[in-house]
Amino acid sequence: MTSVPRTRRTPAGTAVLEFRLRVPPSPSDPAVSGCSVAVLVLGDAAATSLAEGNEVEVEGSLAERRWRGSGGVQQSRYEILARTIRVM
Repeated sequence: MTSVPRTRRTPAGTAVLEFRLRVPPSPSDPAVSGCSVAVLVLGDAAATSLAEGNEVEVEGSLAERRWRGSGGVQQSRYEILARTIRVM
């Protein structure tokens, strides 16, 4: 984990835990370079056991979110909607 886990609430009141995760480059596929992704976890339970620097295993679905930032610049980031997280 490369950031401190942060809890926020959606407009509907659902708790969302968010942190960043470093994904190492793939030794077998040079096209896959290392990257950082946002991990989103629904609910409050996971926040107590996670801390920056933890090595974690995450299972979930990967999505790319795109939006226009200031000045109309196209931006994007990858997010994982986590089903399970395990501290290694």
